[in-house]
Amino acid sequence: MPPAPAVRPCGNALAAEITPFLKLEEMAAMNLIGRNGDILASLHEEYCGLTVAGGEFATLMAPVFEGRTVFVRPFAESARVGAAREVPHRDPLVWVLAPMRDADGQVVAALGFGRRARDGFAKLLAADLAKSTRESYAMDAAGLMLTQSRYLGDLRRGGLVPADGDGILQAQIRDPGGDVVAGFVPGGDEPRPRTQLAQQAIDLAASGAAREGAILDPYRNYRGADVIGAWRWLPGKDMAVVVEIDAAEAYAPLRYLETAFGLLMGFMAAAVLAALASGLWALRLKQREARRVGQYTLEREIGEGGISRVYLAHHSLLKRPTAVKVLKTALASDEMVTRFEREVQLSSRLTHPNTIEIYDYGRTRDGTFYYAMEYLEGLTLEELVTREGRMPASRAAHLLLQACGALHEAHQRGLVHRDVKPQNLMVCRLGGQHDFLKVLDFGLVKELKNDHTRDLTQFARMLGTPLYMAPERIRNPADADARADIYALGAVAFFLLTGKRIFEAAGDHDLVNQVLNTPARSPSEAGAPDVPPSFDALVVRCLAKDRESRPVTIAEVAAVLQEVVLARPWREEMAAAWWAARAGLAAGAPPAEGAASG
Repeated sequence: MPPAPAVRPCGNALAAEITPFLKLEEMAAMNLIGRNGDILASLHEEYCGLTVAGGEFATLMAPVFEGRTVFVRPFAESARVGAAREVPHRDPLVWVLAPMRDADGQVVAALGFGRRARDGFAKLLAADLAKSTRESYAMDAAGLMLTQSRYLGDLRRGGLVPADGDGILQAQIRDPGGDVVAGFVPGGDEPRPRTQLAQQAIDLAASGAAREGAILDPYRNYRGADVIGAWRWLPGKDMAVVVEIDAAEAYAPLRYLETAFGLLMGFMAAAVLAALASGLWALRLKQREARRVGQYTLEREIGEGGISRVYLAHHSLLKRPTAVKVLKTALASDEMVTRFEREVQLSSRLTHPNTIEIYDYGRTRDGTFYYAMEYLEGLTLEELVTREGRMPASRAAHLLLQACGALHEAHQRGLVHRDVKPQNLMVCRLGGQHDFLKVLDFGLVKELKNDHTRDLTQFARMLGTPLYMAPERIRNPADADARADIYALGAVAFFLLTGKRIFEAAGDHDLVNQVLNTPARSPSEAGAPDVPPSFDALVVRCLAKDRESRPVTIAEVAAVLQEVVLARPWREEMAAAWWAARAGLAAGAPPAEGAASG
């Protein structure tokens, strides 16, 4: 392998950080892109000072700043960074982008690797076609061909591709009016209509009516030949894979069934190969593999915790969206398996409407543990306050009262949640109601009434959140009763009413010291003057260092909150108006289950 080229810094020391990646095989370009879309560092100085902001590439890149590695379909550099400056690559590039984090774990930039589409991506769709007219290619939502045509010479002679063109059509896939391979030369400057298959694929995908289809009546394709074809849009890739074959070959005597079956298999193989294109690159950065567990088909990852991942999935028969939590294979020790099984078994006993519902539990054939639960579209209280700031006392009381209902049932059954925090409380629209709260993630649940319950204190200490842990839990993770949940709920209430943490610390050691020794302020002292005195006093009682000074039961907490709700109601029409004013705010938002503590 030749030595890697030297990085020319864009006036920024960050360029040196990407030097170890320069030997990545077949890499044509590399960009370090900031949150604002500016290219901060590159292998080529010509990229310096350019930006990807404001374009479709920036939209497709956005999940990187949420912590995910993404694959971006072939993009012409003129469309990606604009045509203001000549860049080293005229050919479209396929990009894989991974998040770059600072010392605090925050995503600050996207590290992108570009590879020529014609070098690798297009080859995934190629096959031994010497004795067949069958062709596979990719197209985008605008009808542009993203891979190199096998009929490049004919397209050049017909004037559909410039003499020095690379075979990736720079115009939409259109009917030329005659068979270019047979010598037809299109005339006139009038734009011709898209091919029947391209138009069908774009229209049906845009309307949401279908993600795949086939046309078995002969039509004229982009080179003017009479063909039949099939297409399929790849989820999340913003492109379709197309398979076409000349009608004469497809309907040859005695070969119809064989060819039809071959066309179907070719379409499926091409679609799978194209989907795997992202995996072949992303696997070099981070292993991600979609799987099927039990009766559930996993679609995409929506959350990750210390010991598990959560996926959006669909049941093979019911078709309803479901969240499936899968234990990480590498962490499937006896201790973790015990905790995982206990979490689902204990939480499945709970039936309160404000507790997340468990559907199913089991193992895959390879022994992977999983369980399925309801999929929620909404925001965690952490996300809500981060985006919107402190909330009025009326709304906070309304939401906390629902959390009390779920915890009350758990406590009556002898269960302590032990991980109540804003990340594990989700507010959503459910069953026609707005501001419906769900209590999530019973991964640290403890059963008080069973002396033989295996209490994983080592992992309780590791996975708990000190900011919301009662002092007695920090001293001894196994020492927890219902009053530990009451303390945590008080800390959540403080956060909702003030928009601030109960303690601000430079590190975990300082934070633990404050939790153990520093009295918590009341919400009114922390800048929330509109909090009713009874609510203010309740939060202080819940946050008492000595648990004997806290409310004895969650019902006691609920009684005070009920009085606040009666005096300052947060009505359904108020909640509905809030959501209406923020249409789409939580569309498709995954549940926080597993996202914070695993």
